[in-house]
Amino acid sequence: MTRAYEDEEMPLPLLQSRALPTRRKARIEAEDDMPLRHDYRAERLADRMRPGTAGALMGFVAGAAGLGVVHAMHLVRIGAGISRIAAAWGLPADAAVPLAYLAAGLGGALIGAAFASVTKHLRRSFVALVVWALVFFVSLTTLVLAISAAYGHGLGVPMAPAILLASAAYAVVVSFQLPLRRRS
Repeated sequence: MTRAYEDEEMPLPLLQSRALPTRRKARIEAEDDMPLRHDYRAERLADRMRPGTAGALMGFVAGAAGLGVVHAMHLVRIGAGISRIAAAWGLPADAAVPLAYLAAGLGGALIGAAFASVTKHLRRSFVALVVWALVFFVSLTTLVLAISAAYGHGLGVPMAPAILLASAAYAVVVSFQLPLRRRS
């Protein structure tokens, strides 16, 4: 049973008057003997560039590097595919390979900008970003290869190891967006 009766007044915590806080003495920093304010926060240096910009730059390089890995491992198959597409579009044969690398770079730039924007809070550890990028891009590539094998009549199955290696190369290269944008 409570001791409160109807005629008693009980102070509510919101209505209690509180004395104004007194200024506390500032703590002294041991290294330089400078007093610190209570609301002191170390200022973080601004980034050199926005995450999307850095991701797009590194994604462009990473996309071309990914195509380079697959092209080096399956020279005849990729070369024939590039030549066939160039002939269908009426492009000169000597411009087909640079345009293919340019297209891969542009696609990589879009994906790199999106990835950097999503991972903009992973700014403390480069290793954590590389691990996350490897897990994400290799898993996504595995999913796309599995869907291709099931519904696309196995179009990417003969080149699956090269595609997975290209995905890992893309992940490592696109992770360099962090040191590119962050100030030391």
